[in-house]
Amino acid sequence: MKILHLSNLYTPVIGGLERSIATSSAELVRRGHDVTVLTLAIPETQDQETIDGVRVQRVRSVANTLVPGLNEDPRKPFHPTTPDPLTTAAIARLLRAEHFDVVHSHDWLMYSYLPLRRTRFGRPHVHTAHDFGLACVRKTFARNGRPCSGPSLIRCVSCASVQYGGPRSLALTAGLHAHRHRGIDALTAISTSVARALDQAKLPGELPVQVVSSLVPDGLDALARDTPRPDWLPDGDYLLFVGALGPHKGIGVLFDAYRKLVAGWTAARPAPVLVCLGTRRDDTPEPPPGTIIRHDVPHAQVMAAWHGAAAGAVPSLNEGMGQVAVEAMLGGAPLVASAAGGLTDVVEDEVSGLLVPPGDVDALHAALLRVLTDTALADRLRTAGRRRGLNFTAARVVPRIEEVYRACIASS
Repeated sequence: MKILHLSNLYTPVIGGLERSIATSSAELVRRGHDVTVLTLAIPETQDQETIDGVRVQRVRSVANTLVPGLNEDPRKPFHPTTPDPLTTAAIARLLRAEHFDVVHSHDWLMYSYLPLRRTRFGRPHVHTAHDFGLACVRKTFARNGRPCSGPSLIRCVSCASVQYGGPRSLALTAGLHAHRHRGIDALTAISTSVARALDQAKLPGELPVQVVSSLVPDGLDALARDTPRPDWLPDGDYLLFVGALGPHKGIGVLFDAYRKLVAGWTAARPAPVLVCLGTRRDDTPEPPPGTIIRHDVPHAQVMAAWHGAAAGAVPSLNEGMGQVAVEAMLGGAPLVASAAGGLTDVVEDEVSGLLVPPGDVDALHAALLRVLTDTALADRLRTAGRRRGLNFTAARVVPRIEEVYRACIASS
C-alpha cells in the first residue's frame, strides 16, 4: 500500500503522538509499504527528507508563513480547528502528483484535508484519535481537574480561555463545534477512554469507533537492559517519573506523596530518591528537597533509568493512552499508575502494576510504599509488566493498523 500520514508535528519534535506515528511508519515501511508523512514546516529542517525509510514532506501554513506570532513556539507550529489555506493547497498538490491508497490523519491537520476528501483526488481516509481533541479544544476532556461532563459552546470557550486566551479560544471552539467530521471513512481511538469521549464529538452517526492502541518500538526491553546505567542516577534506590512536569501529569500529587513517604520512612536503608525526567513548566510545583530533575534525556538513557528503578510512578490526572506506562513496564520498573483514562487499558491492577485513584495523595503514597517494601510484589509486577508491555509494541499493533487500512479501502 501507498500510505499518506498527516501529522501536525513529526520528528525531530517528539512527544507520545509523534513517537507513535514515527514507530508505526517505520514498521509499515519494514513490512513493504510506501509511507509518506506530511507535516508542518519548522525552523532548521529540510522541506523533504527520508527518515528510517519514511519520506517526510514539510509544508507551509498561515501560522508558520504569514502570521508566525500565532505560534508560541516556532518549533511547534499550531494547526487550528479549521482548514489552513496554505496547508490544504499543499496536500492537494501532493494528492494530484501521486496516487495514495489511503490517507491516515492523526490530529487537527485533518481539517486541512477534509475539504479535499470528496474531490476527484481525495483518497479513503482513516483518522486516529490520540487524545480528546475531536470533542475538546484543550484535548484533555477535563474541566477544573475533573472529567468534563460534556461540551457546550459557552462552557468550552470559558474553559479553553485559560490555555489559549479569549479570542483564540472562541475561534477554536466555534470551529470545532461547527464540524460534523464528514470525510472520515474509518475512525480509531488509542484507548477505550478516548473512544468513549468521542461520543461527545460531532461525528457522522454511522461512523463506528475501533480501539487500536498507540504503540512503542520493538526492542525497548533489550534497550533498557543493554544501555549502561546513566551516571546522573543516584547510587541507591530511586523512584522514577517521566513526562511533562505539569499538574495534568499529577506531578504535584506525586511530590506530596513522596514527602509523606520520606517523612514516614522507617526501613534501615535510606528512603529512595525521587528522579523526574521531563520538561519544567511555568506551573511546575516546588519539588521536594533532594529531588533530581533532568531535561532532554536521550531515550536510551530513559529506558536504562526505568530498568534500574525501585518503582515507577505515572500519576496522571488523565491520559489518552499512556505510552510512558508501557515503556516503564518494558524497562522492568514495578509500576504505580493512576486509574485514569487509557492507563486502565494498559495496566492490569495488582497484575502488571498497581492502580490508584487519580489525584489521591494517600492512595499513591500507600501503593508506592507497598512496592518499595514488598520484594515479592515488586518482582511479580516486573515480570508481568514486561509481558503486558509487549502487547503495545509495533510488531503486535501494526498488523491491526493494516487491517483497518484494507477494510477502509475496500468499503470506500
